[in-house]
Amino acid sequence: MLRHFKATVLILGFILASLVFIFAGSLYVGACSFRSDCLVPSRALATHTPIPTLMPATLPANDVVFPYSSSPDNCSVTAETLLSAWVSAGSQETQPFPFTDANNVTCQATFADVQPLFTESNLWYPGALACSSCHSADLSDAASAHLDLSSYAGVLAGSQRTSEAAKGEDILGAGNWQGSRLNQVLFVLRQMPYGIPASAASGTGPTILAGLPLSVVNATPTPVNAPPEIARPNTPGGTGDAINLTGDPAAGKQIFINNCQLCHGEEGKGNVLNPGSDDGTVPLLNPIDPTIANTENTAFVYNADLFIQNGSTPSGPNPARNMPPWGSQNGLSQQQIADVIAYLISLNK
Repeated sequence: MLRHFKATVLILGFILASLVFIFAGSLYVGACSFRSDCLVPSRALATHTPIPTLMPATLPANDVVFPYSSSPDNCSVTAETLLSAWVSAGSQETQPFPFTDANNVTCQATFADVQPLFTESNLWYPGALACSSCHSADLSDAASAHLDLSSYAGVLAGSQRTSEAAKGEDILGAGNWQGSRLNQVLFVLRQMPYGIPASAASGTGPTILAGLPLSVVNATPTPVNAPPEIARPNTPGGTGDAINLTGDPAAGKQIFINNCQLCHGEEGKGNVLNPGSDDGTVPLLNPIDPTIANTENTAFVYNADLFIQNGSTPSGPNPARNMPPWGSQNGLSQQQIADVIAYLISLNK
C-alpha cells in the first residue's frame, strides 16, 4: 500500500512539473518566438500615446474677406484703401467718407467700418492678434508705444502718451495719409502687425467687406406698409360736375347697359378680351379696382368720375378697346354720369 502511494505522489509531482515547464515555455515562445535573444521580438513594440502637444494660441485661418455687416451690398475693399480714404477725409468718427472699392464702385463708410481693422483678431494674417491686444487702453508699460487702438479717441490721441489725458504723437499725419505714421508702419515698412509673415498678405493688407455703395445709400426706401397707389386714368383732366350731384342707381343701371356693358360685361363682371393691352382684358367693375372703391362714397365718386369724365387708354402696344371720355366730349350728361357712378357703388357694396 505504501509503495503505491509513493508511486502516485511521484507521478503527480512529475505531471505538475511538466505543466509548469510547458506554461513557462508558452510564455517565452509567445513573447520572443523561438529566438534566443528576446531583445528583438518578432512583433512590433507597443505604441504608447505621447503627451499631447499644446495647440498654438492662434485662431483658425481666415480664407474669405472679413464681413462686418449682414448686408449683401457691402463693398469689398483693401485695408490700405479704406484707411487712406478715412484719414484723407479728416478721420471723422460718425461723418461718412467716400472711397472706391475693389470693383471700382463708389462707396461710403464711417469709422465703424474702419475700427475692426484695429480690434479684430485673425484678420491681417491667420492667427494674428488684434492690434488693440498690444495697443490697448492700458497706457502703462503694457500698452505698446503707449498707443491705444481700441477706440476712436485712442487712435486720435496718438502714440507715446504719458497718461490717458495726455495727447501723444499724431499717427494719422494730420490728414496726410502718405506722410502718416500709420501708413509707414503698416504699408511702407510693413513693421506691423507684429509677426506678420512675408507672404501672409499683400502689401495693401487684408480685403474686407465695409461700407455701402452710394447707389444703395442714396436709394429712396420703400415705406413699410405703404398704401397702394390709387388707379388713375392716363389722360389729363379733372372731375366734372357729376361729383356734386345725387345719382340714381336704377337709372344708372340702364345707362350702363346701353353704354358700358359692351366692354365691361353684364353688371361689370365681363372679362371682355382687349387684344393689344398689357392686361389682355377690359378691367372689371364688379368688383372694381380696390384703390378706386372706398367706404367713403365721396372718395369712390371722385375716383370713378375721373375715368368716366376723361376716359383712359389701357397700357399696351395697341389696345383694341379704349375708355371714351364720356363727360368731356358730352357722350353722357353730368347727371347720367352721377347715375352710373351710383350704380357702380351699388354693385360693389
